[in-house]
Amino acid sequence: MNKIKLGILNSSPILDSYGGVGPFIKNLDPFLSKDLEVTYITLPPHLHDIKYFPRRLTYFTFLMFRFRSFRKYDMVLSHVPEGSYILSYSKTPLAHIFHGNHNPMSQSRFWYGKYFKSIFKTFEKRIIKKAKLKYTVGNERPDIPKIMNPIYHNVAVKPKETRSGFIFVGRLEKIKNIDKIIQIYSMLAEEIRKENRLFIAGKGSQDQYLKQLVDKLNLTERVVFTGEIINDQLIELVSHKKMLLMASSQEGLPMAIAESLSVGIPVISTDTGDISRVIKNNYNGFLLPIEFDQNIYAEKITTVLKNYAFYAENALESAEIFKAENVAKNLIYDIQTALN
Repeated sequence: MNKIKLGILNSSPILDSYGGVGPFIKNLDPFLSKDLEVTYITLPPHLHDIKYFPRRLTYFTFLMFRFRSFRKYDMVLSHVPEGSYILSYSKTPLAHIFHGNHNPMSQSRFWYGKYFKSIFKTFEKRIIKKAKLKYTVGNERPDIPKIMNPIYHNVAVKPKETRSGFIFVGRLEKIKNIDKIIQIYSMLAEEIRKENRLFIAGKGSQDQYLKQLVDKLNLTERVVFTGEIINDQLIELVSHKKMLLMASSQEGLPMAIAESLSVGIPVISTDTGDISRVIKNNYNGFLLPIEFDQNIYAEKITTVLKNYAFYAENALESAEIFKAENVAKNLIYDIQTALN
């Protein structure tokens, strides 16, 4: 029996991708490739990160020129709305995974990204109408079921007594409120900061602003900017830390949270998107309102440290729902059923 030919849209090769979309697809790959004939439709390297030109727009243009090639696939899986919009005009069936953020360009490093809201609304309406299969990594919507972030890695859970430090993982953009995390860190007791440095992992338009804030708060010896790190190395780094700290104004369910739980790292985060599905107050971490009090956030960090083993064990237990093998198995079943 011939395998189903599945094309997967992803602007970067899965081993090079950073952020939510790349690891999502990479973690599914070993299981999808086992049962399906998988081909990745990615940007050529020379088209990555063109100055003053968003990658989403580059990818959109690239796919327009590749439009006829979609015929050779039995189905195309996409986690990128601009790609799914183009595919919606093809006769090839589309399986689309919606972001938790309805307008991905609102987090763009380009100032004009926020003005793309109406365009992405148009994309979304057509995708909802035309896609054969639909899922969301954010809150469930009518007729659009939730798909969990798949986690697959070989990073070992580290002994609790050897862990130290706090970490933020994600794009260094305003919507992530990393400046607030740095300010909260500065409010912690000196002995806590002495034992636990703060790591900022990622890149983005706020890089220089955040480094200046660290200088202003006299934290240059305590705050570490790691820059961009490939996914497996990033999870290894996270596994040595005591806590993941998030403060976003808008999210779906970040891969960083799922990955942190998978190595037993408690999470403190704002209650946005679908994060409350997995982070439970006083169990595997804490959730705070988007407009949180920084003093209360700092108190939650101290609370977790005082009973760390409890929160760490619960964090690891709550990661079971993210096993990539199970997520892929359900997705493959849906694809086979839809095509039959």
